Amino acid sequence: MLQKKQLHPDAEPATGVAAATKPNTTAAIPAADVDFMDVAKKVAATWLATPDITLVWKKSGDFDKQVQDYAQSLSSRKATGSLRPGQTFTLKQLDKQIDDAVREVKVYIERKFKTAGAVAQFARYGIIKDGTNYRMSRDRNNRKEALKLMIDAIAEDGFANEEYGTAFWTEVQTNLTNALAASGNIAGDVSGKVATKNQQKIAVKKVMTSLQLILRGNYPDTYKQVYRDWGWQKESY
Repeated sequence: MLQKKQLHPDAEPATGVAAATKPNTTAAIPAADVDFMDVAKKVAATWLATPDITLVWKKSGDFDKQVQDYAQSLSSRKATGSLRPGQTFTLKQLDKQIDDAVREVKVYIERKFKTAGAVAQFARYGIIKDGTNYRMSRDRNNRKEALKLMIDAIAEDGFANEEYGTAFWTEVQTNLTNALAASGNIAGDVSGKVATKNQQKIAVKKVMTSLQLILRGNYPDTYKQVYRDWGWQKESY
């Protein structure tokens, strides 16, 4: 007789008695940065006030400094990251300004070279075919290079004094170059600060885990309450 295939190997045993689950005897250390920082500050302050609890490899004062450094790194990372939306808005505004101006320059070109000959001139202005339209590249680094072509062609074809002439495109080129540089700097700063913050968090968590083990060893009957007294107030975060 074929053995009936077990569709749910992890289901409760046939006896109807649920498999025992391992109790959670260690207070949770929160994963979210802000929650983690709040708990770490409380633990550091309590350890400073409880000199009887010791670790061979870490002093309470050194841990307190670690936590302060972590809090500073977290604050700095958030401050730097908050600059991103403003820089993104600036770049989007420049994109729109360029797209609107390119449409006007195409009118200049058509006026000078007639509709039939205008398309052949677009490449000189950094204007490329994109689907059924002609525009500057959507890639901002390519767009920055295309602006050089635009400035040269505007002067060569006698449009320097137009509303969207040399002065306009030179200013746009400067603004885009500066905005791209600032955006790149912010991205680099954020990446560096995230790496530093994460390394500090790992070091702080190592100490907190060790303290939990020491506290449980010293207070085998009341360690759960001691955990709460030290700052681990929630079972989960």
